[in-house]
Amino acid sequence: MNTHDGMSDQEVVSNLADFDVHSGSRTERILFNHRLAILSVCLLVTLAMGFLATRLRLNASFEAMIPTGHPYIANYLAHKRDLAGLGNALRIAVENTQGDIYNTDYLAKLQKLNDALFLLPGVDRAQLKSLWTPSTRWIGVTEEGLEGGPVIPLDYAGTADDLVQLRRNVERSGEIGQLVAFDGRSSIILVPLLAAYPDGTPLDYAKVNAGVEALRARFQGDRVRIHVDGQAPLVAEVTPAAVAELGLFEGTEVFTSVKATELSVYPA
Repeated sequence: MNTHDGMSDQEVVSNLADFDVHSGSRTERILFNHRLAILSVCLLVTLAMGFLATRLRLNASFEAMIPTGHPYIANYLAHKRDLAGLGNALRIAVENTQGDIYNTDYLAKLQKLNDALFLLPGVDRAQLKSLWTPSTRWIGVTEEGLEGGPVIPLDYAGTADDLVQLRRNVERSGEIGQLVAFDGRSSIILVPLLAAYPDGTPLDYAKVNAGVEALRARFQGDRVRIHVDGQAPLVAEVTPAAVAELGLFEGTEVFTSVKATELSVYPA
């Protein structure tokens, strides 16, 4: 039986000096006639990529997690400055477990939490909103025209009359169902987040979440319960240990599933 393969017809060159450097295709000549240079380039590229790999860090930005090509999202991004606080924001619900929000102790703790969140790095301070921010106002119509002011007046002192006035201001502010729960037992602190720190560094969601959790541990107690909702806690759940355990790296496709464990029903 005779076998034939194309390799047996080619001349075997045992001495490199006898090899015809002009043989083969142009690509082959470039690769094999400049082996040292090409290997050196590959080595430099490998070292450079290896160094850059040590500087990779997980940081899911808000805009990276939304379909920026969708017309609605594109319209939002075009008017982002006018819609501050409506996208990437934390909503922190502060609940009075033993009464309603018209309570001196509750309001004092809400004020301290509001001030601490205001100073948290990464917060868009100009857009932060709660019962204690001057931007939360009430408007009333009288026989003399329109009148209004901050929901919590500047001269608020926590007296019984002040609490009655606060209740009236909240009812006229249109914030029931927005900042204040329908049952009056909790209120929201809206905490918009910046896309980057003032020095241009992208927002570190893990640090933001750690700061919020520290404040929750500081202010939560038997009479006050704090709930946090938003992107930062979700992103921060992906810890460096979890990344190493799952073998994740930049560009890896990740599939997630979400299951609701609790539902709240509100009247229309």
